[in-house]
Amino acid sequence: MDDATESQASTAVEKEKFPWQQLGVLALCRLSEPIAFTSILAYNYVFVKDLRHTEANAAFYAGLLVSAFALAEASTAMLWGTISDKYGRKPIVLSGLAGVALSSLIFGVATDYWVALAARVLGGLLNGNVSVMQTMVAEMVKDPKHEPRAYSMIPFMWYFGSIVGSSMGGLLAIPATTWSGLKGSVFDAYPYLLPNLVAAVYIVFSITIGMIYLKETNEDVIARKHKDKVVSDERTPLMGEVTRPSIEIAREDEQKTVTRRVSMASIQPLTAGTTVDIRRLSNMTTTSSIRPSLAPQLVPENALEDSTIIEAPATENRWNRSMILFIAQLALMSYHSMAFGSLMPVYLLDEPSKGISDTALDLHGGLGYTVRDVGGFMSINGFVAMFVQGVIFGPLVERLGVWQTFVLLTVLAPLSYVFPPFLTMIPHAKAPIGIYANLSIQNFFTIVLYPCVLIMLKDATPSMTMLGQVNGLAMAACSAARTVAPPFVGWIYGLAGSAAGWWSIGIAALFAAGLILVMKRPLQARD
Repeated sequence: MDDATESQASTAVEKEKFPWQQLGVLALCRLSEPIAFTSILAYNYVFVKDLRHTEANAAFYAGLLVSAFALAEASTAMLWGTISDKYGRKPIVLSGLAGVALSSLIFGVATDYWVALAARVLGGLLNGNVSVMQTMVAEMVKDPKHEPRAYSMIPFMWYFGSIVGSSMGGLLAIPATTWSGLKGSVFDAYPYLLPNLVAAVYIVFSITIGMIYLKETNEDVIARKHKDKVVSDERTPLMGEVTRPSIEIAREDEQKTVTRRVSMASIQPLTAGTTVDIRRLSNMTTTSSIRPSLAPQLVPENALEDSTIIEAPATENRWNRSMILFIAQLALMSYHSMAFGSLMPVYLLDEPSKGISDTALDLHGGLGYTVRDVGGFMSINGFVAMFVQGVIFGPLVERLGVWQTFVLLTVLAPLSYVFPPFLTMIPHAKAPIGIYANLSIQNFFTIVLYPCVLIMLKDATPSMTMLGQVNGLAMAACSAARTVAPPFVGWIYGLAGSAAGWWSIGIAALFAAGLILVMKRPLQARD
Protein backbone atom coordinates (compact mmCIF):
# COMPACT_ATOMS: atom_id res chain seq x y z
CA MET A 1 0.00 0.00 0.00
CA ASP A 2 1.52 3.38 -1.02
CA ASP A 3 1.61 6.48 1.16
CA ALA A 4 -1.41 8.09 -0.52
CA THR A 5 -3.57 5.02 0.04
CA GLU A 6 -2.44 4.72 3.65
CA SER A 7 -3.23 8.38 4.22
CA GLN A 8 -6.69 7.98 2.70
CA ALA A 9 -7.42 4.87 4.79
CA SER A 10 -6.26 6.65 7.92
CA THR A 11 -8.52 9.60 7.14
CA ALA A 12 -11.53 7.33 6.59
CA VAL A 13 -10.94 5.51 9.88
CA GLU A 14 -10.52 8.81 11.71
CA LYS A 15 -13.84 10.12 10.42
CA GLU A 16 -15.66 7.04 11.66
CA LYS A 17 -14.49 7.63 15.22
CA PHE A 18 -16.84 9.08 17.80
CA PRO A 19 -15.94 12.80 18.22
CA TRP A 20 -15.17 12.56 21.92
CA GLN A 21 -12.95 15.63 22.16
CA GLN A 22 -15.27 18.15 20.54
CA LEU A 23 -18.38 16.72 22.19
CA GLY A 24 -16.53 16.91 25.50
CA VAL A 25 -15.78 20.62 25.04
CA LEU A 26 -19.37 21.23 23.98
CA ALA A 27 -20.57 19.30 27.03
CA LEU A 28 -18.56 21.57 29.35
CA CYS A 29 -20.22 24.58 27.75
CA ARG A 30 -23.66 22.97 27.95
CA LEU A 31 -23.19 22.27 31.65
CA SER A 32 -23.20 25.99 32.43
CA GLU A 33 -26.87 26.63 31.77
CA PRO A 34 -28.40 23.88 33.95
CA ILE A 35 -26.10 24.84 36.83
CA ALA A 36 -27.33 28.43 36.64
CA PHE A 37 -30.94 27.44 35.95
CA THR A 38 -31.53 24.66 38.48
CA SER A 39 -29.67 26.36 41.32
CA ILE A 40 -32.62 28.72 41.79
CA LEU A 41 -35.25 25.96 41.89
CA ALA A 42 -34.28 24.81 45.37
CA TYR A 43 -34.84 28.26 46.90
CA ASN A 44 -37.11 29.98 44.36
CA TYR A 45 -40.29 29.68 46.44
CA VAL A 46 -38.60 31.12 49.55
CA PHE A 47 -36.82 33.75 47.43
CA VAL A 48 -40.14 35.06 46.13
CA LYS A 49 -41.66 35.22 49.61
CA ASP A 50 -38.60 37.12 50.89
CA LEU A 51 -38.61 39.67 48.07
CA ARG A 52 -42.38 40.20 48.01
CA HIS A 53 -42.78 39.98 51.82
CA THR A 54 -45.93 37.90 51.45
CA GLU A 55 -46.99 34.33 50.76
CA ALA A 56 -49.91 35.40 48.58
CA ASN A 57 -49.64 33.83 45.11
CA ALA A 58 -46.05 32.82 45.85
CA ALA A 59 -46.34 29.69 43.69
CA PHE A 60 -47.50 31.76 40.71
CA TYR A 61 -44.72 34.36 41.04
CA ALA A 62 -42.12 31.65 41.58
CA GLY A 63 -43.29 29.97 38.38
CA LEU A 64 -43.19 33.29 36.55
CA LEU A 65 -39.60 33.78 37.63
CA VAL A 66 -38.68 30.36 36.23
CA SER A 67 -40.55 30.90 32.97
CA ALA A 68 -39.21 34.41 32.29
CA PHE A 69 -35.93 32.98 31.03
CA ALA A 70 -37.75 30.56 28.72
CA LEU A 71 -40.07 33.28 27.37
CA ALA A 72 -37.17 35.53 26.45
CA GLU A 73 -35.26 32.58 25.02
CA ALA A 74 -38.26 31.63 22.86
CA SER A 75 -38.42 35.11 21.36
CA THR A 76 -34.82 34.97 20.11
CA ALA A 77 -34.07 31.24 19.66
CA MET A 78 -34.89 31.10 15.95
CA LEU A 79 -33.01 34.36 15.38
CA TRP A 80 -29.87 32.95 17.02
CA GLY A 81 -30.25 29.74 15.00
CA THR A 82 -30.47 31.72 11.75
CA ILE A 83 -27.50 33.90 12.73
CA SER A 84 -25.49 30.76 13.49
CA ASP A 85 -26.30 29.45 9.99
CA LYS A 86 -24.72 32.57 8.53
CA TYR A 87 -21.90 33.49 10.92
CA GLY A 88 -21.08 30.21 12.66
CA ARG A 89 -22.08 28.21 15.74
CA LYS A 90 -19.12 28.93 18.00
CA PRO A 91 -19.57 32.71 18.47
CA ILE A 92 -23.27 32.25 19.26
CA VAL A 93 -22.54 29.58 21.88
CA LEU A 94 -19.90 31.69 23.63
CA SER A 95 -21.96 34.89 23.59
CA GLY A 96 -24.93 32.95 24.96
CA LEU A 97 -22.83 31.74 27.88
CA ALA A 98 -21.76 35.31 28.61
CA GLY A 99 -25.42 36.32 28.72
CA VAL A 100 -26.23 33.61 31.27
CA ALA A 101 -23.29 34.69 33.47
CA LEU A 102 -24.42 38.32 33.45
CA SER A 103 -28.00 37.30 34.24
CA SER A 104 -26.87 35.15 37.18
CA LEU A 105 -24.89 37.98 38.78
CA ILE A 106 -27.76 40.47 38.49
CA PHE A 107 -30.19 37.90 39.86
CA GLY A 108 -27.92 37.20 42.83
CA VAL A 109 -27.82 40.84 43.96
CA ALA A 110 -31.50 41.59 43.28
CA THR A 111 -33.41 42.97 46.26
CA ASP A 112 -36.58 43.60 44.28
CA TYR A 113 -38.72 40.96 42.59
CA TRP A 114 -38.97 42.85 39.31
CA VAL A 115 -35.20 43.32 39.09
CA ALA A 116 -34.81 39.55 39.51
CA LEU A 117 -37.42 39.02 36.80
CA ALA A 118 -35.61 41.43 34.47
CA ALA A 119 -32.35 39.54 35.05
CA ARG A 120 -34.01 36.31 33.98
CA VAL A 121 -35.41 37.97 30.86
CA LEU A 122 -31.98 39.37 29.96
CA GLY A 123 -30.38 35.94 30.27
CA GLY A 124 -32.99 34.42 27.97
CA LEU A 125 -32.70 37.13 25.32
CA LEU A 126 -28.93 36.69 25.09
CA ASN A 127 -28.98 32.90 25.09
CA GLY A 128 -29.76 30.69 22.09
CA ASN A 129 -27.46 27.86 23.00
CA VAL A 130 -29.68 24.79 23.17
CA SER A 131 -30.74 24.78 19.52
CA VAL A 132 -27.29 25.85 18.30
CA MET A 133 -25.54 23.18 20.37
CA GLN A 134 -27.96 20.56 19.10
CA THR A 135 -27.12 21.61 15.54
CA MET A 136 -23.41 21.34 16.36
CA VAL A 137 -23.94 17.77 17.58
CA ALA A 138 -25.65 16.91 14.28
CA GLU A 139 -22.73 18.42 12.35
CA MET A 140 -20.06 16.71 14.45
CA VAL A 141 -21.49 13.20 14.14
CA LYS A 142 -21.14 11.69 10.67
CA ASP A 143 -21.83 8.04 11.49
CA PRO A 144 -25.57 7.28 12.08
CA LYS A 145 -24.72 4.55 14.58
CA HIS A 146 -23.20 7.21 16.85
CA GLU A 147 -26.31 9.41 16.85
CA PRO A 148 -28.19 8.00 19.88
CA ARG A 149 -25.10 8.36 22.08
CA ALA A 150 -24.25 11.82 20.74
CA TYR A 151 -27.79 13.18 20.87
CA SER A 152 -28.14 12.06 24.47
CA MET A 153 -25.15 14.20 25.47
CA ILE A 154 -27.08 17.46 25.82
CA PRO A 155 -29.85 16.08 28.08
CA PHE A 156 -27.20 14.10 29.98
CA MET A 157 -25.31 17.29 30.76
CA TRP A 158 -28.56 18.95 31.75
CA TYR A 159 -29.19 16.30 34.38
CA PHE A 160 -25.60 16.31 35.55
CA GLY A 161 -25.82 20.08 35.83
CA SER A 162 -29.04 19.72 37.79
CA ILE A 163 -27.13 17.69 40.40
CA VAL A 164 -24.55 20.43 40.80
CA GLY A 165 -27.05 23.27 40.52
CA SER A 166 -29.61 21.85 42.94
CA SER A 167 -26.94 21.00 45.51
CA MET A 168 -25.40 24.43 45.10
CA GLY A 169 -28.73 26.21 45.48
CA GLY A 170 -29.74 24.21 48.53
CA LEU A 171 -26.37 24.52 50.28
CA LEU A 172 -25.21 28.02 49.31
CA ALA A 173 -28.43 30.05 49.42
CA ILE A 174 -28.86 32.14 52.60
CA PRO A 175 -25.34 31.07 53.77
CA ALA A 176 -25.23 33.36 56.81
CA THR A 177 -27.81 31.17 58.55
CA THR A 178 -25.54 28.15 58.13
CA TRP A 179 -22.08 29.68 58.57
CA SER A 180 -22.03 32.26 61.34
CA GLY A 181 -18.76 33.70 60.06
CA LEU A 182 -20.62 35.17 57.08
CA LYS A 183 -22.93 37.30 59.23
CA GLY A 184 -22.50 40.95 58.33
CA SER A 185 -20.73 40.06 55.05
CA VAL A 186 -21.87 40.73 51.49
CA PHE A 187 -23.45 37.27 51.47
CA ASP A 188 -25.59 38.28 54.45
CA ALA A 189 -26.71 41.45 52.65
CA TYR A 190 -27.37 39.46 49.46
CA PRO A 191 -28.38 35.99 50.73
CA TYR A 192 -28.87 34.55 47.24
CA LEU A 193 -25.65 35.87 45.69
CA LEU A 194 -23.29 32.99 46.53
CA PRO A 195 -24.85 30.22 44.37
CA ASN A 196 -25.19 32.64 41.46
CA LEU A 197 -21.61 33.86 41.85
CA VAL A 198 -20.29 30.29 41.78
CA ALA A 199 -22.37 29.62 38.66
CA ALA A 200 -20.98 32.74 36.95
CA VAL A 201 -17.39 31.74 37.74
CA TYR A 202 -17.93 28.33 36.16
CA ILE A 203 -19.51 29.94 33.09
CA VAL A 204 -16.46 32.18 32.61
CA PHE A 205 -14.29 29.05 32.82
CA SER A 206 -16.47 27.37 30.16
CA ILE A 207 -16.19 30.38 27.87
CA THR A 208 -12.40 30.27 28.17
CA ILE A 209 -12.25 26.56 27.33
CA GLY A 210 -14.65 27.08 24.43
CA MET A 211 -12.63 29.94 22.97
CA ILE A 212 -9.48 27.80 22.96
CA TYR A 213 -10.69 24.32 22.05
CA LEU A 214 -14.18 24.43 20.51
CA LYS A 215 -14.09 24.18 16.71
CA GLU A 216 -16.57 25.68 14.28
CA THR A 217 -18.91 23.06 12.75
CA ASN A 218 -20.84 25.12 10.19
CA GLU A 219 -19.28 23.91 6.94
CA ASP A 220 -20.45 26.93 4.93
CA VAL A 221 -18.65 29.25 7.35
CA ILE A 222 -15.56 27.02 7.31
CA ALA A 223 -15.58 26.99 3.49
CA ARG A 224 -15.90 30.79 3.32
CA LYS A 225 -12.98 31.26 5.70
CA HIS A 226 -10.89 28.82 3.70
CA LYS A 227 -11.80 30.53 0.43
CA ASP A 228 -10.83 33.91 1.90
CA LYS A 229 -7.48 32.41 2.93
CA VAL A 230 -6.86 31.06 -0.57
CA VAL A 231 -7.72 34.42 -2.16
CA SER A 232 -5.35 36.09 0.28
CA ASP A 233 -2.59 33.60 -0.59
CA GLU A 234 -3.06 34.31 -4.32
CA ARG A 235 -1.94 37.88 -3.74
CA THR A 236 1.46 36.65 -2.55
CA PRO A 237 3.70 37.20 -5.60
CA LEU A 238 6.31 34.60 -4.66
CA MET A 239 3.79 31.77 -4.41
CA GLY A 240 3.78 29.79 -7.64
CA GLU A 241 1.81 26.78 -6.52
CA VAL A 242 0.22 25.40 -3.40
CA THR A 243 -0.70 22.01 -2.12
CA ARG A 244 -4.44 21.82 -1.53
CA PRO A 245 -5.60 20.65 1.87
CA SER A 246 -7.53 17.46 2.31
CA ILE A 247 -11.02 17.73 0.82
CA GLU A 248 -13.56 14.95 0.65
CA ILE A 249 -15.98 14.20 -2.17
CA ALA A 250 -18.09 11.23 -1.11
CA ARG A 251 -20.07 9.55 -3.81
CA GLU A 252 -23.14 7.50 -2.98
CA ASP A 253 -21.46 4.15 -2.86
CA GLU A 254 -17.79 4.66 -3.59
CA GLN A 255 -14.89 6.86 -2.59
CA LYS A 256 -11.82 7.34 -4.76
CA THR A 257 -8.43 8.64 -3.76
CA VAL A 258 -7.12 11.32 -6.09
CA THR A 259 -3.82 13.18 -6.04
CA ARG A 260 -2.74 16.31 -7.82
CA ARG A 261 -0.36 19.25 -7.52
CA VAL A 262 -2.60 22.26 -8.03
CA SER A 263 -1.35 25.45 -9.61
CA MET A 264 -2.90 28.65 -8.29
CA ALA A 265 -3.48 29.76 -11.86
CA SER A 266 -5.69 26.74 -12.58
CA ILE A 267 -7.99 27.01 -9.59
CA GLN A 268 -11.66 27.71 -10.36
CA PRO A 269 -14.70 27.46 -8.09
CA LEU A 270 -17.04 24.51 -8.50
CA THR A 271 -20.67 25.55 -8.22
CA ALA A 272 -22.86 24.01 -5.55
CA GLY A 273 -25.22 22.45 -8.07
CA THR A 274 -22.65 20.15 -9.69
CA THR A 275 -20.65 17.07 -8.79
CA VAL A 276 -17.57 15.65 -10.41
CA ASP A 277 -16.89 12.18 -11.77
CA ILE A 278 -13.45 11.90 -10.22
CA ARG A 279 -12.68 8.55 -11.85
CA ARG A 280 -11.40 10.43 -14.90
CA LEU A 281 -9.02 12.65 -12.94
CA SER A 282 -5.40 11.49 -13.00
CA ASN A 283 -1.75 12.50 -12.63
CA MET A 284 -2.21 14.01 -9.21
CA THR A 285 0.24 14.06 -6.34
CA THR A 286 -1.76 15.64 -3.53
CA THR A 287 -4.11 13.29 -1.71
CA SER A 288 -7.68 14.59 -1.60
CA SER A 289 -10.81 13.02 -0.24
CA ILE A 290 -13.91 14.97 -1.33
CA ARG A 291 -17.47 14.84 -0.01
CA PRO A 292 -20.67 16.58 -1.17
CA SER A 293 -21.08 18.72 1.91
CA LEU A 294 -17.98 20.57 0.71
CA ALA A 295 -19.08 20.71 -2.92
CA PRO A 296 -18.48 24.46 -3.41
CA GLN A 297 -14.73 23.90 -3.07
CA LEU A 298 -11.97 24.77 -5.50
CA VAL A 299 -10.83 22.21 -8.06
CA PRO A 300 -8.35 22.37 -10.95
CA GLU A 301 -9.75 23.95 -14.12
CA ASN A 302 -8.00 21.47 -16.44
CA ALA A 303 -9.39 18.59 -14.42
CA LEU A 304 -12.90 19.83 -15.10
CA GLU A 305 -12.23 19.90 -18.82
CA ASP A 306 -11.60 16.13 -18.83
CA SER A 307 -14.31 15.25 -16.35
CA THR A 308 -17.96 14.49 -16.60
CA ILE A 309 -20.09 17.05 -14.79
CA ILE A 310 -23.21 15.45 -13.37
CA GLU A 311 -26.04 17.76 -12.37
CA ALA A 312 -27.16 16.92 -8.84
CA PRO A 313 -30.78 17.46 -7.94
CA ALA A 314 -31.17 20.49 -5.71
CA THR A 315 -32.26 19.64 -2.21
CA GLU A 316 -35.58 21.29 -1.38
CA ASN A 317 -35.46 23.34 1.79
CA ARG A 318 -39.14 22.79 2.38
CA TRP A 319 -40.98 22.41 5.66
CA ASN A 320 -43.03 19.24 5.92
CA ARG A 321 -45.77 17.82 8.13
CA SER A 322 -43.50 15.42 10.01
CA MET A 323 -41.15 18.22 11.06
CA ILE A 324 -44.04 20.27 12.46
CA LEU A 325 -45.47 17.31 14.39
CA PHE A 326 -42.12 16.40 15.94
CA ILE A 327 -41.62 20.03 16.97
CA ALA A 328 -45.11 19.90 18.52
CA GLN A 329 -44.09 16.78 20.45
CA LEU A 330 -40.96 18.54 21.71
CA ALA A 331 -43.08 21.49 22.84
CA LEU A 332 -45.56 19.26 24.69
CA MET A 333 -42.71 17.32 26.29
CA SER A 334 -41.09 20.58 27.36
CA TYR A 335 -44.38 21.74 28.85
CA HIS A 336 -45.09 18.73 31.03
CA SER A 337 -41.45 18.17 32.06
CA MET A 338 -40.95 21.86 32.96
CA ALA A 339 -44.28 21.96 34.79
CA PHE A 340 -43.18 18.91 36.80
CA GLY A 341 -39.74 20.38 37.50
CA SER A 342 -41.12 23.72 38.70
CA LEU A 343 -44.06 22.33 40.70
CA MET A 344 -42.20 19.59 42.56
CA PRO A 345 -40.02 21.96 44.67
CA VAL A 346 -43.10 24.05 45.50
CA TYR A 347 -45.02 20.90 46.47
CA LEU A 348 -42.15 19.68 48.64
CA LEU A 349 -41.80 23.05 50.41
CA ASP A 350 -45.50 23.82 50.83
CA GLU A 351 -47.09 23.03 54.19
CA PRO A 352 -49.73 20.29 54.44
CA SER A 353 -53.35 21.39 54.74
CA LYS A 354 -54.41 22.11 58.31
CA GLY A 355 -56.49 19.44 59.98
CA ILE A 356 -55.23 16.65 57.67
CA SER A 357 -53.70 13.61 59.36
CA ASP A 358 -50.22 12.36 58.46
CA THR A 359 -51.51 9.53 56.25
CA ALA A 360 -54.66 11.10 54.79
CA LEU A 361 -55.01 12.05 51.12
CA ASP A 362 -54.30 15.80 50.93
CA LEU A 363 -55.54 17.23 47.63
CA HIS A 364 -54.64 20.83 48.45
CA GLY A 365 -51.44 21.06 50.52
CA GLY A 366 -47.82 20.00 50.15
CA LEU A 367 -45.31 17.85 52.02
CA GLY A 368 -43.65 20.43 54.31
CA TYR A 369 -39.91 19.92 53.66
CA THR A 370 -37.10 22.51 54.03
CA VAL A 371 -34.96 24.21 51.37
CA ARG A 372 -32.01 22.00 52.31
CA ASP A 373 -34.20 18.89 52.01
CA VAL A 374 -35.34 19.96 48.55
CA GLY A 375 -31.74 20.49 47.44
CA GLY A 376 -30.96 16.94 48.56
CA PHE A 377 -33.97 15.46 46.75
CA MET A 378 -33.09 17.20 43.51
CA SER A 379 -29.42 16.25 43.72
CA ILE A 380 -30.24 12.56 44.11
CA ASN A 381 -32.73 12.96 41.29
CA GLY A 382 -29.88 14.19 39.10
CA PHE A 383 -27.85 11.05 39.84
CA VAL A 384 -30.84 8.90 38.91
CA ALA A 385 -31.15 10.86 35.67
CA MET A 386 -27.49 10.30 34.86
CA PHE A 387 -27.89 6.56 35.43
CA VAL A 388 -30.88 6.41 33.10
CA GLN A 389 -29.07 8.46 30.47
CA GLY A 390 -25.75 6.64 30.68
CA VAL A 391 -26.83 3.04 31.34
CA ILE A 392 -30.44 2.50 30.25
CA PHE A 393 -30.98 4.81 27.28
CA GLY A 394 -28.53 3.29 24.79
CA PRO A 395 -29.41 -0.41 25.21
CA LEU A 396 -33.15 0.36 25.33
CA VAL A 397 -33.15 2.34 22.09
CA GLU A 398 -30.85 -0.18 20.43
CA ARG A 399 -33.25 -2.99 21.34
CA LEU A 400 -36.59 -1.32 20.59
CA GLY A 401 -35.58 1.22 17.97
CA VAL A 402 -36.00 4.99 18.09
CA TRP A 403 -39.61 5.09 16.85
CA GLN A 404 -40.91 2.22 19.01
CA THR A 405 -39.23 3.68 22.10
CA PHE A 406 -40.80 7.06 21.41
CA VAL A 407 -44.31 5.63 21.00
CA LEU A 408 -44.15 3.38 24.07
CA LEU A 409 -42.84 6.00 26.50
CA THR A 410 -45.04 8.81 25.21
CA VAL A 411 -48.09 6.66 25.93
CA LEU A 412 -46.86 5.78 29.44
CA ALA A 413 -45.58 9.25 30.43
CA PRO A 414 -48.92 10.56 31.86
CA LEU A 415 -48.64 8.02 34.71
CA SER A 416 -45.81 9.98 36.33
CA TYR A 417 -48.15 12.95 36.90
CA VAL A 418 -50.98 10.95 38.46
CA PHE A 419 -49.07 9.71 41.54
CA PRO A 420 -47.70 12.83 43.37
CA PRO A 421 -50.90 13.74 45.30
CA PHE A 422 -50.93 10.25 46.79
CA LEU A 423 -47.52 10.85 48.40
CA THR A 424 -49.39 12.56 51.24
CA MET A 425 -50.77 9.16 52.25
CA ILE A 426 -47.27 7.85 53.05
CA PRO A 427 -45.98 8.47 56.61
CA HIS A 428 -43.60 11.45 56.61
CA ALA A 429 -40.61 9.32 57.63
CA LYS A 430 -41.10 7.03 54.64
CA ALA A 431 -42.27 9.65 52.14
CA PRO A 432 -38.78 10.08 50.56
CA ILE A 433 -39.09 6.55 49.13
CA GLY A 434 -42.22 7.55 47.25
CA ILE A 435 -40.72 10.88 46.22
CA TYR A 436 -37.62 9.25 44.73
CA ALA A 437 -39.76 6.63 42.97
CA ASN A 438 -41.92 9.30 41.36
CA LEU A 439 -38.89 11.38 40.36
CA SER A 440 -37.21 8.31 38.85
CA ILE A 441 -40.26 7.35 36.78
CA GLN A 442 -40.63 10.87 35.38
CA ASN A 443 -36.88 11.04 34.74
CA PHE A 444 -36.93 7.80 32.80
CA PHE A 445 -39.71 8.91 30.47
CA THR A 446 -38.35 12.39 29.78
CA ILE A 447 -34.67 11.49 29.46
CA VAL A 448 -35.23 8.71 26.94
CA LEU A 449 -37.90 10.55 24.95
CA TYR A 450 -36.01 13.79 24.36
CA PRO A 451 -33.09 12.49 22.25
CA CYS A 452 -35.43 10.10 20.40
CA VAL A 453 -37.57 13.00 19.21
CA LEU A 454 -34.48 15.04 18.28
CA ILE A 455 -33.12 12.19 16.15
CA MET A 456 -36.44 11.81 14.34
CA LEU A 457 -36.71 15.57 13.80
CA LYS A 458 -33.29 15.50 12.15
CA ASP A 459 -34.35 12.55 9.99
CA ALA A 460 -37.51 14.42 8.97
CA THR A 461 -35.51 17.51 7.93
CA PRO A 462 -34.93 17.40 4.14
CA SER A 463 -31.62 19.29 4.14
CA MET A 464 -28.77 19.81 6.59
CA THR A 465 -28.54 23.41 5.35
CA MET A 466 -31.79 24.25 7.13
CA LEU A 467 -31.02 22.30 10.32
CA GLY A 468 -30.05 25.41 12.27
CA GLN A 469 -33.36 27.06 11.36
CA VAL A 470 -35.33 23.91 12.21
CA ASN A 471 -33.63 23.49 15.57
CA GLY A 472 -34.12 27.20 16.19
CA LEU A 473 -37.88 26.89 15.66
CA ALA A 474 -37.96 23.75 17.82
CA MET A 475 -36.09 25.63 20.54
CA ALA A 476 -38.51 28.56 20.26
CA ALA A 477 -41.50 26.21 20.58
CA CYS A 478 -39.93 24.44 23.57
CA SER A 479 -39.07 27.75 25.21
CA ALA A 480 -42.62 29.00 24.69
CA ALA A 481 -43.95 25.83 26.34
CA ARG A 482 -41.50 26.20 29.23
CA THR A 483 -42.60 29.82 29.56
CA VAL A 484 -46.27 28.96 29.96
CA ALA A 485 -45.85 25.86 32.14
CA PRO A 486 -44.51 27.17 35.51
CA PRO A 487 -46.87 30.13 36.03
CA PHE A 488 -49.88 28.29 34.62
CA VAL A 489 -49.45 25.18 36.75
CA GLY A 490 -48.59 27.41 39.72
CA TRP A 491 -51.81 29.35 39.16
CA ILE A 492 -53.84 26.12 39.09
CA TYR A 493 -52.00 24.93 42.23
CA GLY A 494 -52.89 28.13 44.08
CA LEU A 495 -56.46 28.21 42.80
CA ALA A 496 -57.58 24.59 43.12
CA GLY A 497 -54.91 22.83 45.17
CA SER A 498 -51.94 20.55 44.61
CA ALA A 499 -53.85 17.63 43.06
CA ALA A 500 -55.41 19.87 40.42
CA GLY A 501 -51.96 21.19 39.53
CA TRP A 502 -50.48 17.71 39.13
CA TRP A 503 -53.36 16.28 37.14
CA SER A 504 -53.42 19.27 34.79
CA ILE A 505 -49.87 18.29 33.81
CA GLY A 506 -51.10 14.74 33.15
CA ILE A 507 -53.70 16.11 30.71
CA ALA A 508 -50.93 17.75 28.65
CA ALA A 509 -49.00 14.45 28.59
CA LEU A 510 -52.18 12.65 27.46
CA PHE A 511 -52.53 15.10 24.59
CA ALA A 512 -48.95 14.30 23.51
CA ALA A 513 -49.83 10.60 23.55
CA GLY A 514 -52.91 11.25 21.42
CA LEU A 515 -50.85 13.18 18.87
CA ILE A 516 -49.06 9.94 17.97
CA LEU A 517 -52.23 8.83 16.16
CA VAL A 518 -51.59 11.36 13.37
CA MET A 519 -47.80 10.90 13.21
CA LYS A 520 -45.66 8.70 10.98
CA ARG A 521 -42.12 7.46 11.38
CA PRO A 522 -39.65 9.50 9.25
CA LEU A 523 -38.46 7.59 6.19
CA GLN A 524 -34.82 7.92 7.30
CA ALA A 525 -35.48 6.81 10.87
CA ARG A 526 -33.25 3.94 11.92
CA ASP A 527 -34.59 1.13 14.12
